[in-house]
Amino acid sequence: MHAIHYELSVLTKAIHHKNLSAAALHVGLSQPQLSRIIAKLEDELQVVLLDRSAKRKSGWTPLALQISEIFERTQIRMETELKTVSNDQKIAELRIGTLEGLATFATKMTRLCFDKIKIRKITLDIYDLSELESHFLSGDLDLIFSSKSPGRQKYKHSLEIGYQRLDLIESNPKIGVFSTFEFNRLSDKDKQNFQSVLVSNSLMLRKSWLETVGGTGHLPSEAKKGRLKDQEPVLLIGSELLSPQAWTEIEEQMENL
Repeated sequence: MHAIHYELSVLTKAIHHKNLSAAALHVGLSQPQLSRIIAKLEDELQVVLLDRSAKRKSGWTPLALQISEIFERTQIRMETELKTVSNDQKIAELRIGTLEGLATFATKMTRLCFDKIKIRKITLDIYDLSELESHFLSGDLDLIFSSKSPGRQKYKHSLEIGYQRLDLIESNPKIGVFSTFEFNRLSDKDKQNFQSVLVSNSLMLRKSWLETVGGTGHLPSEAKKGRLKDQEPVLLIGSELLSPQAWTEIEEQMENL
């Protein structure tokens, strides 16, 4: 069931809208993405969630509504119990994810969590943007350092802590150099502009390539505290399951970054 936790959470949002196309407009996913998620749930649970008998007016089956209600009740109960426990105890473990270009902020924050909040174990991993969003939305991460908020929802635990400039490097127009996230957003026409394309989720590797071999791509500048107009924000976002006490302690340490 853990493997389809994210898919079930999407379903609970989608069923509030009358059909798949209406739901896609409100859950922050394209209609093909949402359709694949529903199909995966149907395959995993061996049920029919979407009545596709009328293509343009396909709607949710009664079973879809029932499964969504069960998951929502379970989720609320679990969150309530977890928050009750975490309010009474100090944080024992923290899972942090970060973009590679924000690793300096993430490392400083990890050190403060050890020294000031007395967290015993912290897992700190680097991801590209698409991986970071996926792991956070799946509940695998407690905190993330990112340039974008996952999905379209507003998060209760969210701080803009700095900014970062995105510099375009054009040392060789024949070779495109992209992160996985950047490449997936490119149109087919843009991809055809290059004779060769390098795709890597490692910022260090892309930076080294652009410096030694050359190419065309974007590199983030060093992240800095504060705000600067028209620059990429640096965001610290916490899971909804973090206790108010835990987020308050983490938030207080931001002044020491």
